Amino acid sequence: MDWTRVEGNWKQIKGRVKERWGKLTDDDLTAISGRRDQLEGMIQERYGYAKERARNEIEDWTRSLETSLEEQIASLRSGIETLSSTVERIAEEQFPRARSAAEEALNDAEEAFKRNPLFVVAIALGLGFLIGMLTRR
Repeated sequence: MDWTRVEGNWKQIKGRVKERWGKLTDDDLTAISGRRDQLEGMIQERYGYAKERARNEIEDWTRSLETSLEEQIASLRSGIETLSSTVERIAEEQFPRARSAAEEALNDAEEAFKRNPLFVVAIALGLGFLIGMLTRR
């Protein structure tokens, strides 16, 4: 993982730093503020590690973050694929029902128009009048 990403997301990542290096205090993490050299120095100070060991631990930790992120992305991708296939299946099941309901509503409307054409004309005139009144300035 590119360290600039760690630095940019320090507030979210510092909990993981605390999990990995428990001897670092909250004040230490605030002072580090995402800077790699500061983290390296604090690890050396708190654990008594040589500079090279601290550097190697940080590199191992960042690689583990990458692996963790890749696993999370794979899990999200799988979940999205499952959701997509579920939505597709439901849509395929519901489309015929929706089409049938729309056709039935159209047929009912046509029947109502045929039985009472004057009522339909009166409704159309009333709607036209209302729209005219509402759009009048």
